[in-house]
Amino acid sequence: MGDNLIFEESINTEIDQSEFISKKWIYVNDNNSQNYTSQIILDTTQLSNSGGWINWNEGFIIMPLVVNLTSATAGSLPANNTLGNYSWAFKNSFLQMIHSMTIEFNNQNVIQQTPFLNVFRTFKCLTSWSQDDLFNEGPSFNFAPDNAGSWSFANDYSLGLSFYNSRGQVGIANNANGSVYSSFPSTSTYKSPIGANNVTYLPSTAVAGTPIVGATAGGVNPISYSGAGDPSPLFGGDYSVNDGMRKRQEWVNYDPTTIATSLGQTLINNNNTCQTNYRSAKVPNATAGSVVWNVYAKLRLKDMSDLFEKLPILKGSTFRFFINTNQAITTFTTTLGTITDATGAIASQPVLNSTSVNVIGGSTNPLMVAANTFGQGSSPLPADTYQISVSIVKNTFSSQTSVYGSPQNPLTACRLYAPIITLNPLAESRYLSLAPTKRVIYKDVFQYQVQGVPTGNFNFLVSNGLPNIVSCTMVPFISKSNSYTDGTGTVQTSLPFISYQNPFSTSPSTPDPIMLTNVNFLLSGVQVFLSNEYYDFEAFREQLIQSNQLNASLTTGLASGLINEDMFSRLYRYYYADCSRILPSEQGVSRAVQIQGQNVSNVAIDIMVFVEFEKSLIIDVSTGARIG
Repeated sequence: MGDNLIFEESINTEIDQSEFISKKWIYVNDNNSQNYTSQIILDTTQLSNSGGWINWNEGFIIMPLVVNLTSATAGSLPANNTLGNYSWAFKNSFLQMIHSMTIEFNNQNVIQQTPFLNVFRTFKCLTSWSQDDLFNEGPSFNFAPDNAGSWSFANDYSLGLSFYNSRGQVGIANNANGSVYSSFPSTSTYKSPIGANNVTYLPSTAVAGTPIVGATAGGVNPISYSGAGDPSPLFGGDYSVNDGMRKRQEWVNYDPTTIATSLGQTLINNNNTCQTNYRSAKVPNATAGSVVWNVYAKLRLKDMSDLFEKLPILKGSTFRFFINTNQAITTFTTTLGTITDATGAIASQPVLNSTSVNVIGGSTNPLMVAANTFGQGSSPLPADTYQISVSIVKNTFSSQTSVYGSPQNPLTACRLYAPIITLNPLAESRYLSLAPTKRVIYKDVFQYQVQGVPTGNFNFLVSNGLPNIVSCTMVPFISKSNSYTDGTGTVQTSLPFISYQNPFSTSPSTPDPIMLTNVNFLLSGVQVFLSNEYYDFEAFREQLIQSNQLNASLTTGLASGLINEDMFSRLYRYYYADCSRILPSEQGVSRAVQIQGQNVSNVAIDIMVFVEFEKSLIIDVSTGARIG
């Protein structure tokens, strides 16, 4: 009760005294010498030789990124223009820049290389962060969960995809980042279709002096509705737009030369101050045809590996990071739509299509391209072919640099920051007497993937044997092996992209919305679940909601986790099993992992499986030496 708290604080006679004399942040640069073709190497020897205690739990890495949008025709992106400002976004969190990572501690491997690490670490954040974490840390790490209901899917190139996306986007898409009717068409040629999905736009002007039915005296027309479904693309609906994508755009796409100028903000802070302070922002494009953004990607060490959340403060410990990155370039084309202004009929629909995605160093595409339907982020772009790329420090994609040069970030190296602490002598003596050595138990990850799983039952072996298994997580994606109909009516036997390279979808920062049933995980032939999980509420309530949450979501009023049951049922279909409950005698015994279930969706799928298992090391805290 509050009465007890007041009383206890009133009689408390303790004098607060800091255990730290000083706490200073220092950083080390990477060892790449500005060569970032695939891997980043960071060595913390300089930090370790500082003589102080290091709290690795607070450490973070910063990657200076260059995002470059270019056009085949320079005039399509005029100098100092806003046309491309909302045409692209990062997929959820800067973790998407990482494909895999190896960590050495005092020259010994402690974290093994796991491909698609970004997929699993995003899942950990989604199930462990609280809403307060999201508010405090989201803008720093570009973490804003995607809307679970605003996605669409097409398997025919000739079909439009409602207000969400544009014709040409076969496969899944969740890239609608603007309100459905943020503006109205005023000419007969407009960059979006008019009328779709139970919503009819009336033309904005009367023709030959004849009033249009429903038009106002000023010539601005209302929108007539014939009903809305669930999810609804109508303005104001919870699933009308991918608001997570839009938030991520606003955090990194700050334009100090346009809107900020009209608001008078540049009278205080302009582009030069953004560059000096390393603030993520758009660079004024004096050269037509090329637009550049400098982005400073932050990554907390404890979000990258469970090890750093468990480490105590240490002296003399040295880490070496080998980070394989996802740097990518996407080529896409836009075609404008036209309408007949007299009737509001669609003469031709706009088309947004991507012809290629090239990823260097990794396997996933960290960028999204916004839809170009009415009111969406790419709708201002003129009809043309464009390329959008993300690189570390400087752009090295020849198809862009051969024409427009190689833009470079003012920060020319990746950095690792950590605080160096000087303890109060009494506190240091007490710390060393109580815990001269520390046994650190942490989790590492094993990854397995199976592709082209058709509709129906599946059963596959993940691993012949892993010791100390803690959890298994299954992440489904739509398989590239699915067919679609192209613009000529010809059936193509595979989709243009692997799901996690699709520039229009949120994968791999979310699963794809694949319904599975009859699911069970087997460890050495023994079922983890007493009976197979058939229903959504079973998969969510019995397992996922307790996966990485504070107190397993059992404490009312004190909880974490960003996925609720509605989000799970619509998109965030992570299938999870807690495998940590074993007899003490079975600890350290290797167990085979097998998964069975049924794909009840209408598409073939790929399944990624991540198996967490415990590892440990014993450290002398005063020297950082590993002694076990």
